[in-house]
Amino acid sequence: MGLPGALPVVNSKVVEFAVKLGLALNCKLSFYSKFDRKQYFYPDLPKGYQISQFDIPIATGGYLDVDLPVEFGGGHRRFGITRVHMEEDAGKLLHADDGEYSQEITFPIMLHWFSALLTLLYALQVDLNRAGVPLLEIVSEPDMRTGIEAAEYAAELQRLVRYLGVSNGNMQEGSLRCDVNVSIRPVGQSKFGTKVEIKNLNSFSSINRAIDFEIARQALLYSQGKADQIVQETRLWEEGSQKTVTMRKKEGLADYRYFPEPDLPEVILNKEYVDSIQSSLPELPEMKRRRYEEMGLSMQDVLFLANDINVARFFDATIEKGADVKLAANWIMGDIAAYMKNEKLTINEIKLSAAELAELIASIKGATISGKIGKEILFELMAKGGTVKGIIIEKDLIVDPSEIEKMVDKVLSENPKQLEQYRGGKTKLQGNENIERQGKSRAAEQDPFREIKCEKLNVLLPPADMEAGTPQSRKVMVIADPTRESAGALQYALSHVLLEEDELVLLHVDTPNSWKNPFITFLRKPSNSQYTTPASLSSSSEGAAAPGGEDFLEEMKQACEVAKPKLRVHVEKVHTESGNKAAIILSQSTAHGVDLLIIGQRRSLSNAILGYRRAGGSLRGSKGVDTAEYLIQNSKCNCVGVQRKGQNAGYLLNTKTYRNFWLLA
Repeated sequence: MGLPGALPVVNSKVVEFAVKLGLALNCKLSFYSKFDRKQYFYPDLPKGYQISQFDIPIATGGYLDVDLPVEFGGGHRRFGITRVHMEEDAGKLLHADDGEYSQEITFPIMLHWFSALLTLLYALQVDLNRAGVPLLEIVSEPDMRTGIEAAEYAAELQRLVRYLGVSNGNMQEGSLRCDVNVSIRPVGQSKFGTKVEIKNLNSFSSINRAIDFEIARQALLYSQGKADQIVQETRLWEEGSQKTVTMRKKEGLADYRYFPEPDLPEVILNKEYVDSIQSSLPELPEMKRRRYEEMGLSMQDVLFLANDINVARFFDATIEKGADVKLAANWIMGDIAAYMKNEKLTINEIKLSAAELAELIASIKGATISGKIGKEILFELMAKGGTVKGIIIEKDLIVDPSEIEKMVDKVLSENPKQLEQYRGGKTKLQGNENIERQGKSRAAEQDPFREIKCEKLNVLLPPADMEAGTPQSRKVMVIADPTRESAGALQYALSHVLLEEDELVLLHVDTPNSWKNPFITFLRKPSNSQYTTPASLSSSSEGAAAPGGEDFLEEMKQACEVAKPKLRVHVEKVHTESGNKAAIILSQSTAHGVDLLIIGQRRSLSNAILGYRRAGGSLRGSKGVDTAEYLIQNSKCNCVGVQRKGQNAGYLLNTKTYRNFWLLA
């Protein structure tokens, strides 16, 4: 602050943190570095200069690896680090809440025979409490091309300093601040254009939006032939108007008049000091993500768990107690994360311990309790604490398999007709849901009931029928289209319907209008694949080849192979010039002898997606007939319609076959 008689002193902790950060960023350390004076005048710098490092920073030439989120396309990026240097912080300028750069101060003055209120000047409020506090500045290479890449780079830096314990990284407190430099260049030009700095970025989303706005602003000036109006300056990001505005013209390096700081000695490191810090480094976010990937977790799981060091520690402690890796991840990312969000708590503030979560998972996996009861216990543990065993004993929640077996025997004895049909080989019983419903009401909806029931029914099958080849598997058909609804149908089939011994048919019916709606198409067109074309649909026996691109059917098939490696998967492609796609689906399901037909659809767009429309009927309204109604009226097998989340849910009864066509939300 330039107080009379006050001299600067090097903070030993900032040197330690600088070395730690330099090592974590894969930088080359300078065993000899020095401080310099950076001369400039600004209201937040009372003494007229800042102590910084100019030509010999403490760390140079590193890099930071970043995994982009799946929702932004995913992928791995490596961004270069130019330097890490130490300097002192300046004061903080306080701006008005209305977006002005200064706060307007109004003074009353007397002018001869009348008084008036006039605005005399604009003034800034300056907070100097942080002036002189040690600061670490990280300068990156110009490797980022979009706002989202820069925002994810900053977020990764936040994770890194939190893992290292260098800072809490809270942007709202000013513990982590970010200034960005934006320059653009025409395609083919190697030299970057004029650099523009942007300040007042207090969130990662602000970084993203400010960079994208500035890129668009400069590109517009280039396109209008006004490239000379892009000048080296500092601009502010206005959150309210979502734009950048000029703050001040940027000074060049010569204006700072750097020279060695006479009041501070050089910083000299030795190998023993650096080695001791190197050995104390924790497992860093990048290393942790790679380890989680090797455990078999998806990238979505990996990014969530490694994002917060406390969540990562809780997860690691849980699996160290013997918990299943995927189950532990699911519990933490699901019910535990939802509870923390609703209660506005961190994972360190809830009363659930990692050991008790591992015990809970083991109790459910060992069929001591059901998953539903497990959730009830989980919420009690998070809110009140305690132990899993204590709550189970206190509330008498232990599931006794022998008792459930007695219930199953009783239910089977009360349904002799259905049991006889099952013994005859009819495994898909119309009254099977009655057995299930009666059993569940008696077994208090315990998960082991279904397992024991299935075991009993399989034991009751006559051996002769087994030797004769009684079919135990089902043939399931999923309608495969390049739409989100179709992907949802396949996901539903893999997670809720298909067993390893089942057979899956992926049916794609291609029509001339299949690729004309970009709003519902999200996968790519099939590549040079020949479609099977029934003679009733086309006179060409060779079929029609689809335009080039990557085959989305192959992607769906690969997804099936990953989810259920033993599942038998067949791809069937049919091309037709007609628009009655629903009728073709039904004919193909009959020809294949399908037991279950699964289709993804939106109720309001199902006609357009599947090409069925009653003559004279509108697309919407009571006169229109959508695919659900068509399939209900004409299907001869069980049908499941999977809807996207948020749409109306319910079920319709097929009055001809007395089978339910389910619409799931």
